[in-house]
Amino acid sequence: MMQHPTHRSAAILSLLLLLGAQSTQSTTKKSADWRFGILGKQVVETVEDNFYDAEVARRWADRHRDYAADARDRASFVRLTRVALAELKVSHLAYYTPDDPQYWAMLGIFGEVIPHATTKYEGIGIDVSDDGFVRVVFGGSPAAAAKLKRGDRILLADGEPFHPVKSFRGKVDADVLLTVQRRAGAEPIRLDVRPRLIDAGREWLEHQELYSRVMRRNGKQIAYVPMFCGAGEHYESALRRALADELKDADALVLDFRYGWGGLSPEFVDLFHERRPVMMRVHRDGQQQVMDRPWTKPVYILTAPGTRSGKEIVCYALQKHRRATLVGEPTAGAVLGGRPFLMRDGAVLLVPVEDVRCDGQRLEGHPIRPDVEVKDVVEFADGADPVLEAALKLASEAPAKKPQ
Repeated sequence: MMQHPTHRSAAILSLLLLLGAQSTQSTTKKSADWRFGILGKQVVETVEDNFYDAEVARRWADRHRDYAADARDRASFVRLTRVALAELKVSHLAYYTPDDPQYWAMLGIFGEVIPHATTKYEGIGIDVSDDGFVRVVFGGSPAAAAKLKRGDRILLADGEPFHPVKSFRGKVDADVLLTVQRRAGAEPIRLDVRPRLIDAGREWLEHQELYSRVMRRNGKQIAYVPMFCGAGEHYESALRRALADELKDADALVLDFRYGWGGLSPEFVDLFHERRPVMMRVHRDGQQQVMDRPWTKPVYILTAPGTRSGKEIVCYALQKHRRATLVGEPTAGAVLGGRPFLMRDGAVLLVPVEDVRCDGQRLEGHPIRPDVEVKDVVEFADGADPVLEAALKLASEAPAKKPQ
C-alpha cells in the first residue's frame, strides 16, 4: 500500500473525526436494524467522498444508499457491505472487522493514527490462505516453536473449526491443540501451540530480520530476504543494514515479495541503481565507514498473486530496466493509493483515494508477468518452496557479474 505523507495527515484527520462519532451497541432487534442502516450510510458516504473516481463513486452511491436496510444481524451486514463494495471491481477497497486478520494488519500499518486503539491481538504468527493452508510461518513465533510448516492445513483448534483470529481469542499463554493435515490423504497430526499477543508490524519486521540469511548453492552464496510488508521505512532500513553487513559478501540477492502488503516507495529502486555514488565517511583516526552502498549484484524477486501495490511498482521498474529477474506467478495488478477509515462500529474501511501511473502506464488491473514462471504450490507442500528453489537455482547458475 502506498501512503504519501500528505495522505497520512489526511488519514489522521479523517480517523479522528470518525472516532468522535462512535455508536453504542443495542440489544433489541429494532434498534439493531436501525444501527446497521446508519452504518451502511457511513460506508456509502465515505466511499462517495473519497473514492479516486468521483463520477463512478457518485453512481455507485446512488444505487447503494440503502443497501444495509435489510441487515438483521452483524453477519448479514458484513456480507451485504462486501457485496456492495465488490461491484466497484478495484483493489484497495475492503471492509475489515476485528475478526479478520487484515483488520489487525491495517492497525499494524496505520495504528499510530487511531487514538486509544490497541494494535495487538491474540495469535500464533502465521499467514494462512482462506482455506486454512499455512503460507508463512513467522520467525520467532509460537507457530515456529510448534513446528508448523508451510503447506500445513489447519483443520481444528481445540476441536472447533479453525479460524485465524477467533480460534485464539482469549487464549494467550494457554495451550491450544491444533489438528493439522500435513500431506494430502494422510491422517491429521496434532500440535500444541501457545498463542501470544501480536503486533503485526513488529512481527513482520522480526520475521524479516530473523529469516534474512545466506544460502549456498553450486558453490555460490545467495542472500535471501523475506519482505512481508514494505509500508514503513523500518523494513527498507532493515534490508539496507543486512546488505551492508551479514549479506554483503553474497553473490546474488533473492527478495521474497509474494505475500503480505505493499507499501514500498519508488525510492526503494535506488538501492539497486548501479550508477549511484558510493559514499564513505573517513574519521580523523583513519577509520572508514561506507554509507548505504548500492547493491550491484544480481537480484531475483519472488512474485505471486499476493504481490501487490508498492511491491508491484518496484517489480515493474526493476524488470523494465533489467535490474532484476522476476520468478514465480503474475502479480495482483492492484496498484492504487489506499487510505483506511475507521467506521462507527470499529471496523476499518479501506478506500482507494488515488489512481496511479508508472511511467505513464496504469498497472491497476494489469498483473506483471514474471520472467520465469513457476507455480507457487502451497497446499500440502510439507515445507517445500518450489518458487524459492527455482530462484536459487537460477542465481547459482548465473555467470558472476563483474564489479562496476
